[in-house]
Amino acid sequence: MSDEKLTMVETSALLILLAEAGPVPNASLTNDHRCELKKPSREKLARLKLIEVGGTPRRLVLTLSEAGWRRCRTELAAGSPPPGSGAIGGALYAVLLRWDRFLTAQRLSLGEFVTASNTLATEDLPAVPAAPTAAAPAADEPSVEERVRASYHKLAPRAGDLVNLADLRDLVDDLDRADVDAALRRLHRRPGVTLVPEANQKALDPRTRAAAVVIGDQPKHMITMAAS
Repeated sequence: MSDEKLTMVETSALLILLAEAGPVPNASLTNDHRCELKKPSREKLARLKLIEVGGTPRRLVLTLSEAGWRRCRTELAAGSPPPGSGAIGGALYAVLLRWDRFLTAQRLSLGEFVTASNTLATEDLPAVPAAPTAAAPAADEPSVEERVRASYHKLAPRAGDLVNLADLRDLVDDLDRADVDAALRRLHRRPGVTLVPEANQKALDPRTRAAAVVIGDQPKHMITMAAS
């Protein structure tokens, strides 16, 4: 049952997936969030249907399930951390309880809050001014977002797989980079689309590093999309 007790690491993993609001490479939990979700805990969360595990054996990708979202909402109202979680756990659960009170007062779901916060995080990005003499695209010409989506699905063996932005940019290299970056940021706010950093930062090659798009002060190197 989904009310089975979880360890602090397991709960932390769920909350990280909640905050990311999209697929997260398993290695990224350790490298970027200092949360090492070992195989027994990962299999436990999958057995409880709190997460969905995809990708390949060498590159697992985790996504919070609907039951996982509900479990996170329960954690917000828990009030006190699991035993042995220390001062950081106590501070975290104090913040979660404050978050729970805000959502309750505003009658917001977690999904509505995350969607709104994603939008606010990118609203202040400077707009790229259009050239005064630029002609409007032909009615049958695909938009930049449509080109990016089409390029992703051309590269991804299956919907939801991670695609290197360097490979995607090769297919849209006739477009202005600023336009592609703006489209990627907009797509990151769309349901089913997530941009993530390379899990192994030490393995970044110059081509992948140069193709990154910065979102929220963090370079993103990979993109995943659900079936359109």
